[in-house]
Amino acid sequence: MDESLYQAKDEFFSQRINHHRKHEPPAVNDAYMDLRSCVERLRETLSGEQSLLLRNCENAYHLSDGEFGRFFYAMGWNDAIRFLLDGRDA
Repeated sequence: MDESLYQAKDEFFSQRINHHRKHEPPAVNDAYMDLRSCVERLRETLSGEQSLLLRNCENAYHLSDGEFGRFFYAMGWNDAIRFLLDGRDA
C-alpha cells in the first residue's frame, strides 16, 4: 500500500472520529458527568493521603480509557483496510 493511501486513510478516520466526538450520544456525556460527580463527592470525604490514592486511580482510569479507545480504533482501521483490500478477491 502506498504512502498516499495511508495518509488518506489517516485523514478519513481522524475526521470520522472527530465527527463522532462532536456528536456523541447524550448517554455518553451523562455517564462521564455521573462518574465525575461521584469522584468529586468522594474526594470531599477523603483524607489527604486517601485523596492522593483517588488521584492515582483517576489517572490510571484515564490512561486505561485512552488505551482502550486507541486499541479499538487501530483494530477497526485494520479490519476496514483488510475488508477493502481483501474483499475484492472474495
